[in-house]
Amino acid sequence: MPQDGSDKPFCKVDTPAAWKQAQTAGMLQAAQDESLDPMAVAPDGSSVIAASRRDGRVTLVWLRDQGRERTTIYTVANSGQGGLGLADFDGRWLVFDVVASNDVGSKWELFAWDSRAGGAPKSIAKTQVGPDGNPVPGPFMYPWVNDGKATWVQGVSDGTKDQKLTDVQRQVHLYDLASATDKIVHTGRMAPSFFAGDTLVWPEAFAIDTPTKLTAVTAQGTPGSLPAALAAADGSPASASDGTTWAWTGVGNKNLYAWRAGWPAPVMVVEGAPIDWVHVAGDVITWTDSTATWAADLRGRAYTQMTPQYGGTNSHGTAVVVSYTGPDKRSVSYVFTSAGLAPLSCPQ
Repeated sequence: MPQDGSDKPFCKVDTPAAWKQAQTAGMLQAAQDESLDPMAVAPDGSSVIAASRRDGRVTLVWLRDQGRERTTIYTVANSGQGGLGLADFDGRWLVFDVVASNDVGSKWELFAWDSRAGGAPKSIAKTQVGPDGNPVPGPFMYPWVNDGKATWVQGVSDGTKDQKLTDVQRQVHLYDLASATDKIVHTGRMAPSFFAGDTLVWPEAFAIDTPTKLTAVTAQGTPGSLPAALAAADGSPASASDGTTWAWTGVGNKNLYAWRAGWPAPVMVVEGAPIDWVHVAGDVITWTDSTATWAADLRGRAYTQMTPQYGGTNSHGTAVVVSYTGPDKRSVSYVFTSAGLAPLSCPQ
């Protein structure tokens, strides 16, 4: 099976029995009157962070043993007006945001929680408010955490009441969770930042109305570099990497590309349909389009459908948590790891 990024096209295949067995084995167990919506997964797949929705109440929970063991982390005060945003989990540290309302541009607050220490989550950042009393606009809040460090991007005010949206600068934050110290590593016009192994990456536009390109620093916040193969990659927000394998979409979030260390050039995984929520987990890349959630195996250059309808994924390390809405309107979710999973392969 090709390992070198050759131009052999990816094929669509039926989900093999081994993959279906892994899905069944990793199914999250919810209570009879509960919907569990996964938000993040530990790198080894041993635990999941999820929103538990029950009797109109929303709580953030840490699930082990497929949900049979759980710890309550946070309870949403008024789920009807706001609620939980997005989250990431490195196996010890969790970062998540809480939004004041469901409106675009709503105020948010970012929290961190140490699963070893337990206790209540600690607030580490909030929306900046401008002189006019309104939240300073920024990109969609998408926090990431890796090896005890968190990152996010937020808008900053220039101190004037008539600041134009196109003039709003954004800052990339690098936060050490153990020491509770925050460092601003860059200011510009960028989409949410993310960790690619030990590298901190973000898509940035260097002038208004210009295409975005991926930019990087080290995990210490010092100048970094990207592989030469990514020089021409469109820096869309739908970009992901584990430091070895990279995946991103083209202009308009159409076409999915991939590259990994040792390949001479990027390859196209799928083309045509708008793509979002791209994740990398070892040999597997997952994404969602308007119909379903999919997974491509780079070992056999094949991809398969992971949900019967529109769904979503989160990943960290080699672990992936997949979810979709079942017939009873409750979330159906399962976890699998790409490590040890039989490769997908095209028919001979």
